[in-house]
Amino acid sequence: MTKTKTVGLKSSNYFPLGKMKKEYLLSLYEYIKHNDYSGYDIFDGLNAKLPKYLGLYNSPLFRLFWIQLNKNLPINLRPLFLTPKGFNPKGGALFILGLVDLYLSEKDPQYLEDIKYLLTKIFFVRIKTAYGSAWGYNFEWQARAFRVPEGTPNIVTTVYIAKALLLCQEKLGMDFSGTLKGIKEFILKEMVNFETNDEMCFNYIPREDAQVHNANLLAASFLAEYYSLYKEDALIKKIEKSVKFSIKAIRANFSWPYGTKPFHSWVDNFHTAFNIESLIIIDSILPHLGLKNIIERTTAYYFDKLFDYDGTAKYYSNKKYPIDIHVLCEVKILLNKLKDLSEKYKINKNKTRALEIKNNEWLEKFRSPRGYFYSQCKDFFWNKISYIRWGQAWAFYALSTDLPFSKEEENKNG
Repeated sequence: MTKTKTVGLKSSNYFPLGKMKKEYLLSLYEYIKHNDYSGYDIFDGLNAKLPKYLGLYNSPLFRLFWIQLNKNLPINLRPLFLTPKGFNPKGGALFILGLVDLYLSEKDPQYLEDIKYLLTKIFFVRIKTAYGSAWGYNFEWQARAFRVPEGTPNIVTTVYIAKALLLCQEKLGMDFSGTLKGIKEFILKEMVNFETNDEMCFNYIPREDAQVHNANLLAASFLAEYYSLYKEDALIKKIEKSVKFSIKAIRANFSWPYGTKPFHSWVDNFHTAFNIESLIIIDSILPHLGLKNIIERTTAYYFDKLFDYDGTAKYYSNKKYPIDIHVLCEVKILLNKLKDLSEKYKINKNKTRALEIKNNEWLEKFRSPRGYFYSQCKDFFWNKISYIRWGQAWAFYALSTDLPFSKEEENKNG
């Protein structure tokens, strides 16, 4: 394998024992709170007011170009083109997932107040649909397959909010049964792409003919968690059919394409990790579906092909760069989830330990002296723009998964 030169990186004293410094989590949270959980997003280019005033957004090609330009430039054009900062509900959900960990670890009542505040912000932007409740992004975005107006409900944002509500219900004793039922109804009655006797697929957004596996499996994983609480037996067949559809798309080498369309055929690190996470959740609740073997095979591919020779998390299966904060954070989240499952799924502990060490090294390098995390390291330059959902929310959640859940465990682990 040809070695790729890494440029512009300085050595740092990272922590090789799995856990990052808690001060990184706390300083990041201070930065997040100072910005009221709001900021720019990697895909918020169409929130820019100046091109809108000039009528440039009438062209789908310009919309796609403008989003990609804002996403990839290391210079932040947003203030120049009058792009406002905003609150992203998916980011809010990720902050809650991390805050619950912090509250359980520290028992500081301020974290509980912050959770309640975030819940208020999230429910303020809830979308009442024909059958239930959903959430979308705080920006319009243009994909190759479709255009999505601001506030359009999508299954990924909605399920991450459901995950936050489920965790608050389980760990903090809050009751979100009504909202969770509304999310279930939204998914089952408004987000079905197709359904046969054997298979089905859930949409990313309503009424669009794009079959995306991480969105489909996220929906299935939520339905599994909902079933574990409320025992609606009719959900089991829906989950099984959804899982069957996405597993069928796995290739002979156990790589997992993003979706079914020709331009969705790529394989990347974080969507593969999301799919593995969803299968692990479903397997823990519905073991009779027999997912253990497929989890082992796809996880083996993930570790072997989606990391470079030196343990760096690659963005795509065939491309190392960019090194991306979203990818690094999902690696930490998945590795921490797999620690207690290494025997069950035949995980190579030495391999994952080496990846964990390298991933922590990269996270150190991505950390700004101001406490937030940079966006990307390209082949020859850095993108140091702070993105609230793509970067800071995922970093906060990822760092929180290093926390013990009690002072006793913290002392035991040193």
